[in-house]
Amino acid sequence: MSSKSKTKTERATELLSLDAALELIQDRRKLFWLNFKAGFVRGFAGALGAVIALVIIGYLVSNLGGVPIIGDFVKDIGEAAQTAQ
Repeated sequence: MSSKSKTKTERATELLSLDAALELIQDRRKLFWLNFKAGFVRGFAGALGAVIALVIIGYLVSNLGGVPIIGDFVKDIGEAAQTAQ
C-alpha cells in the first residue's frame, strides 16, 4: 500500500505506535520491566502447561492399567534403591 492511499487515522496510528516504541527504547527501566514481566508470564505458562500435560498423561496411564515396560523399569529402580540403603 502506498503512503498516498493511507488515511489520516492510519498515519496517526502508525506515528503513535512509532512514538511509543521510541519511548520504550529510550527508557531502559520500562523496557527491562516489560521484558521481565513477559518472560515471567511465558515461563509460568510453560510450566503450568507442562504440569497439566503430565497430570493428564498420568491420569490416562493409571486408568489404562499402567505401562508394563516403564512400570517394570521403575520397579527395578526402586528395588535397587532399597538394596543400596
